[in-house]
Amino acid sequence: MANPITAPRGTRDLLPEDGPVWDRVEEVARDLSRRYALARIGTPLFERVELFARGLGESSDAVEKEMFRVSGARGSEEERAEWALRPEPTAGIVRAYVEHGMHVRPGPLRLWMIGPMFRYARPQAGRYREFRQWDVEVIGDPGPMVDAELLELGARFYHELGLADVVAHLNSIGDAKCRPAYRDALVDYFGAHEDRLTDDSRRRLRINPLRVLDDKALDVELAAGAPRAIEHLCDECRAHFDLLRELLDTLGVNHVIDHRLVRGLDYYTRTSFEYYVAGREGQQEAIGGGGRYDGLVELLGGRPTPGIGFGIGLDRTILALEEQSIVTPDSEPLVAIVSSEPDFARRLEVAGRLRDAGLAVRRPLRRARAGRSSWVATAWSCATWPVGSNVSYPSTSCRAPSGNRGDPAHPLPSQVQWRPRSVPTPAVSWAPARSGRGSRSPAGCIGAATTGT
Repeated sequence: MANPITAPRGTRDLLPEDGPVWDRVEEVARDLSRRYALARIGTPLFERVELFARGLGESSDAVEKEMFRVSGARGSEEERAEWALRPEPTAGIVRAYVEHGMHVRPGPLRLWMIGPMFRYARPQAGRYREFRQWDVEVIGDPGPMVDAELLELGARFYHELGLADVVAHLNSIGDAKCRPAYRDALVDYFGAHEDRLTDDSRRRLRINPLRVLDDKALDVELAAGAPRAIEHLCDECRAHFDLLRELLDTLGVNHVIDHRLVRGLDYYTRTSFEYYVAGREGQQEAIGGGGRYDGLVELLGGRPTPGIGFGIGLDRTILALEEQSIVTPDSEPLVAIVSSEPDFARRLEVAGRLRDAGLAVRRPLRRARAGRSSWVATAWSCATWPVGSNVSYPSTSCRAPSGNRGDPAHPLPSQVQWRPRSVPTPAVSWAPARSGRGSRSPAGCIGAATTGT
């Protein structure tokens, strides 16, 4: 027997039992994207390394340490091409904005996407080398109102999933006018305490002083005494930040000021934010975050254009839901077509009519027989439709999906009976569906019925 091949370190497979919670999380993200009038956009999974080096900064961890580099096929003209799997979506979206001349469209542009990102980071709980993210970008609006709207959108996402105690950490890091003075203040402060810095922080101090505050190993007392960005804001940035906080209070968005929050990406200006579960800040990574990037479009070859966005890690969100024991709602009932007669064509015909009515249908291939084999044939069913029989079947706790009953275009066939489980039905044998991880029965399916014809 050949040795089995396992998934790459830092990745994972999503198994069928993982599907319901992922479907729920992505469904909420897609629905909110619609309700906030966002348009879908998609970009390639790989881009030129130059895009991320220019947009994220040569000194960022994403470029220096965490980038998956790829090349063309061996022997091709692109064999030595400098490409990379995308570590984050914003740079690619802005590249598409510039490349396709989207600045001529009525603005501001409000965009969203869901997709995989890749970072060669040390695997840990909630952090994978391939991870999925919901990303939202608004390009062309400089005001604090859109900042507040996106912060409220992220908070609403967690609320609608049922995740409790989510708080937004907020800061302003100024703009091209006032940020240089803040950088100088950091250089003076940390330069006087260089002997207390890690090797990584000493290197960052020379390249990008703000990123010293990103160092997880930074001395706590040293970090507490560091200059604060909001104390060096110009009048315009101060007014922007003050109005943003006022709007967040009005919207009821739970937030706190985090003076160490400067973000590791070089294109951020003014507003920066991250989402945490309250009380877990020192124990886990942020479950989402973003900020304003008013200089990125110009940096990538476009006209000066303001922008703001966020990315929410779906893997980390699901981990937080599991930690709070948030139960995913059951999916719609599944119908199994069961018959003791070997009429496969008839079963396919019945299945097609039920699917026309909007139901999820499974067509077991085995003939229904008494005992264990009949359970195997219908172990996934919450309701059944007999073929060649007029008996009605109990549906347990399942019910017909809303919108199907009475639909003149796709009425439910008359043979399908949705009745309480307690109603006895002649010629029906009932077998409870198995439950738990590894079961062949989906969550919410509590039994199956078969005919005795």
